[in-house]
Amino acid sequence: MHEAAGRVSVLLVDDCGDQRDLYELLLAPEYRVFTAARGSEALVLAAVRQPDVIVLDIEMPEMNGFETCRRLKNDPATRAIPVIMLTAGDYIPDEARVAGAFAVLEKPCPERKLVETIETAVTGIAR
Repeated sequence: MHEAAGRVSVLLVDDCGDQRDLYELLLAPEYRVFTAARGSEALVLAAVRQPDVIVLDIEMPEMNGFETCRRLKNDPATRAIPVIMLTAGDYIPDEARVAGAFAVLEKPCPERKLVETIETAVTGIAR
């Protein structure tokens, strides 16, 4: 864990403010959450903040989640950070796997499923 106070840190990336706010509200009681609205912003924040896990929307303008994930995984500074992708569209496990994602979850994702996936990504142990 990279954050003081021993809490797991989560970088939440979604271009939809309402979605970002909802997931932040759900995760904030248990995790240190910081957010980005674009893939380019996520790349910078991930390198600087070194979160324990990244929750990344697939459908975003300018740079989609697949490209953002590929860039995170190609950067030595962020390569080891697990990326959980969220999609409201068709489930696309192969493309996500090629991009280096740890998991792909469908939106709306139940809080319990998201938390279990974050915990598994960070610790390797499901709750």
